[in-house]
Amino acid sequence: MVNSLLEYLILNYLEKGRLCGYDIITILHERFHTLLSPGQVYPVIDRMTEQGLINKEKRGRAVLLEASSLGGSLLKAWRQEFRAIEMQLSNAMTEEPRVIA
Repeated sequence: MVNSLLEYLILNYLEKGRLCGYDIITILHERFHTLLSPGQVYPVIDRMTEQGLINKEKRGRAVLLEASSLGGSLLKAWRQEFRAIEMQLSNAMTEEPRVIA
């Protein structure tokens, strides 16, 4: 679940434009006040690249990342799934409690 959430966040940030791995670590730190190490983030990026979710482009010493079309499709599917879960939770909270006899 944690890697899936990290993958979701990475794709979400890459949807807005190209970033390097350090940029992703910085954004996660600023947004969630959690500092992930490169040893936590780069293996996920590498796996996502192997799966075809991310494209890498080497520019000098920097490696720029961007979401592939497959990564964009996965992000869209995840968002639909999250919305469905959110609706189920919202409905569950507004329903009257059931009494089990």
